[in-house]
Amino acid sequence: MIIFASEKALSFIQINNISESSLNRNTMILRLILKNFLSFDDEAQFDMFPNMKRTQLAGHVYTDLCEVPLLKQAAIYGSNGAGKSNVVKAMEFLRAFALDKDFAKNLELGKFFYLLKKDAGKEPISLAVEFEIQQHFFFYEVELTETFVAKEGLYESFPKEGKLDLIYERKQEEVEFAQAADEAIAEATRKMLEKNPLASLMALNREFPIIADARCALAAQWFNGQLEIIGVHTFLPTLIDLLRDNQPMMEFVRQLVSSLEVGVNDMTLQETDFDSWAKQHIAIAQNLPGDLDKVKSLSLNANTTPVLSINVENGVRKVYQLIFDNIGKGGFVGTLDTSMQSDGTLRALTLLPALYYACKQGKTVVVDEINCCLSPTMVKGIVEYFAKTADTNGQLIFTTHDNQLLDERDMLRSDEIWFVDKREGASVLYSHNDFKEHHTISPFRGYNEGRYGAIRFVNLLKDYAN
Repeated sequence: MIIFASEKALSFIQINNISESSLNRNTMILRLILKNFLSFDDEAQFDMFPNMKRTQLAGHVYTDLCEVPLLKQAAIYGSNGAGKSNVVKAMEFLRAFALDKDFAKNLELGKFFYLLKKDAGKEPISLAVEFEIQQHFFFYEVELTETFVAKEGLYESFPKEGKLDLIYERKQEEVEFAQAADEAIAEATRKMLEKNPLASLMALNREFPIIADARCALAAQWFNGQLEIIGVHTFLPTLIDLLRDNQPMMEFVRQLVSSLEVGVNDMTLQETDFDSWAKQHIAIAQNLPGDLDKVKSLSLNANTTPVLSINVENGVRKVYQLIFDNIGKGGFVGTLDTSMQSDGTLRALTLLPALYYACKQGKTVVVDEINCCLSPTMVKGIVEYFAKTADTNGQLIFTTHDNQLLDERDMLRSDEIWFVDKREGASVLYSHNDFKEHHTISPFRGYNEGRYGAIRFVNLLKDYAN
């Protein structure tokens, strides 16, 4: 239940039970394929496969966590409007389609096709992703028209052999299963797809379990819990509860936020008796839901800032707030809450829990515009931490304009650097590894000189004068 108190710019989010879900370690993304999606016309592939001939930063290649070597991180560069955010949107689209049966039905799908050509919309959107979870590899693909799912397939993949084993393959309402279904199940599936022509079978199976093959449910787990995507406008309304329920994460975030040079010396979670808090904050307390006695957990946010959390523990209602020790004049340290922190600090508070998941819980974390609201030194600090931490077990993928990272020889391998460029009005995606350069040549200099494309040199004075 979401309740908005618009006159005070407050929102209240009720949660029955917030706890860290059981996480499957070492879950990786192998590759993403997209075609006829947003700014991408021709087929493009982004992947996390390393060039094993490159010995630079060998610690950035996972060789013992899964069956095939995979990179731990990737940075995607490109000028404004090139389409790098659309790579992230493709992942978001696939995840939402796989989990929510009503997702595509509620979209204006026509806006997701590549539209800058005469025959736009005639071919379906085509998206696919290959990933690993619990030592099983899966390949999931979908082709969508504006009115129906032309194709949806889930396969167990064997990347070493280059082989795919069918789990199910659907063409409109007709489905072929690896494990033969009896006629009653097949007919029920057909009718369900006829009624839901834009729904994914994976999402429908989550709501109405009809596929006996346990691999389907396992693949859905990756979308549901192992792929974290952070957009430019993402914030965590339940951040306080997340940190309160996960002490290792709280300690991780506390240590890193005090090292980001944002004027924060420390961060703590303050616990207050509800009645005492209400007496001191009468205006806010009066705007709380009237049925508060029935609510186990409530998060209060001002715009996109997590302000406090109200929880009932052992029959006692408590208020939790994040309190920061901010450094002032002459070394004075004062306490401020989240509403008084900078946009950069709040952005960091959104990124750091995800970084924890990538470092400690084996998740794949994708961040669009990692430099949003963050200084270059903060971005460097976050990326450097992940790049140089030896015992990470997840992946960090991010888009960025921060080309200073390319000047750090111990930060990114050549095969971890990707570019998105616009050519004849359509996005193309390629790796720095495609350029045959000596490892001593600076990618920073090459990128800024335009050697790799994916950069625009703007001269407004010259253009205006002409």
